[in-house]
Amino acid sequence: MNQSLDSALSIILNPERTMEIVLEAIEELVDYELAVVLSYDDDKNLKVRRARGPLVSNRLKDFVLSLDKHTNIKEILSKGQVYLFDDDPEDGDVHIDTYDEIIDMPAGHSCLVAPLKIEDTTLGMLTLDHRECDMFTPQIVKTTATLSRLISLALAQSLAADSLRVEKEALLLERNNLLSEMPNELKNMIGSSKSWLRALEKIKLAAPSDITVMINGETGTGKEKAARAIHSLSHRSNRPFVALNCTTLTASLAESELFGHEKGAFTGAVSQRKGRFEIANTGTLFLDEIGDMPLEVQPKLLRALQEGTFERVGGEKQIQADVRIVCATNKDLEKAVKDGEFREDLYYRLNVFPVVLPPLRERENDVLLLADFFLGEIARKRGLDKFKITSEAAAYLRENPWKGNVRELQNTLERATVLSGNSYIELVHLLPPERKNSSKKSGIANHTETLDETIANHIKKVLEVTDGKIYGEDGAAKLLGLKPTTLQSKMKKLGIK
Repeated sequence: MNQSLDSALSIILNPERTMEIVLEAIEELVDYELAVVLSYDDDKNLKVRRARGPLVSNRLKDFVLSLDKHTNIKEILSKGQVYLFDDDPEDGDVHIDTYDEIIDMPAGHSCLVAPLKIEDTTLGMLTLDHRECDMFTPQIVKTTATLSRLISLALAQSLAADSLRVEKEALLLERNNLLSEMPNELKNMIGSSKSWLRALEKIKLAAPSDITVMINGETGTGKEKAARAIHSLSHRSNRPFVALNCTTLTASLAESELFGHEKGAFTGAVSQRKGRFEIANTGTLFLDEIGDMPLEVQPKLLRALQEGTFERVGGEKQIQADVRIVCATNKDLEKAVKDGEFREDLYYRLNVFPVVLPPLRERENDVLLLADFFLGEIARKRGLDKFKITSEAAAYLRENPWKGNVRELQNTLERATVLSGNSYIELVHLLPPERKNSSKKSGIANHTETLDETIANHIKKVLEVTDGKIYGEDGAAKLLGLKPTTLQSKMKKLGIK
């Protein structure tokens, strides 16, 4: 699917627009003056979701229909079948006009009600009205029953989107309440789940002192952001924050990076260079992925931590540094100690105050809050209106395991905003490229019908809708845009009886 088509679908195929399209399609088949889609507001009332036709009034927008007053409609909904009102009922039961409170309809007007269901669950109803009598034939009743299934699907999507929006607003309210009680340094550490709030509390507890902090968490959980928050909340906040990633460091490079080197200390050392300890003096030194620190350098690091002094590589002078240590790892350091890959004494020297950052999959609904935050930031940087997420896309965000955690989520949303080309983020924009390609390939592999079989099946479905009728305004030929003789010729060729 190309990007322009993606953009068009994103705009058109939201639930409300889908309902509008189906109502337009019904209008081509049924001459109505008022079509209204209603959904349950509660057990006793229905509210208007969508209305179309020349009789549409502004008063319909907030109209609520009482099922206690319209008991006949309540009974129709319970039976789940399309119903055409008889204007001269034999049993003397008088039909109260569906919209008698806001629209003045003449006596004997045409009125049809179609319950909107998904499987065995009734979501609401579709009503069709015309001021003239006998406008809706039995064939129209059958056609409406078929098309109402599409309305039901769109209504279900719309209700799901509403539910998601209410839940999201509740989460945002909860988050805002929490933010009002939170230091500014933590306000960009988005989340309201219990596990995340516990981690933030530990950060606040550790920050004011000079205690050594060990941050544990999977890749992408925000370990460096947590380290910066600890620094920002400490009395060293106006002093340097220096980070060193220990991954890929060789023993000689790690020693030089930590403690610096003198001129001529080794080949290529053309000048004196300060190490991270010196640069971070009076501030905070963040050792990221400390579990990857080469074993040979660990004793020297331990000595520097215990005594607060060190020598540059190739030097003899003792250098002092007042440094607060914060480190992070995604490894099980206790296991590394048992396996002889990490010094036990260094482990206990670093693991004074552990802070565990939970993976995103264990943070309940935080993914929606984070998505809202990231999309807002992306829109702000690009000078765009805030992006919106469809209900299907939001469901994917919540159900995806996010093995790369917050970093993977952020990168996925960045890509999705580029692919969408507009303000709507659809499910297809969130899927990884390999998922899209594999789904396309599997779809082609599983679709084994020939072109003739596809055409034949389509004609059969239309014939079912028209109850086998070919000629006339409500015949299959008209619906397919063919001459009746042409359709009969195709049916004979394709073996359709």
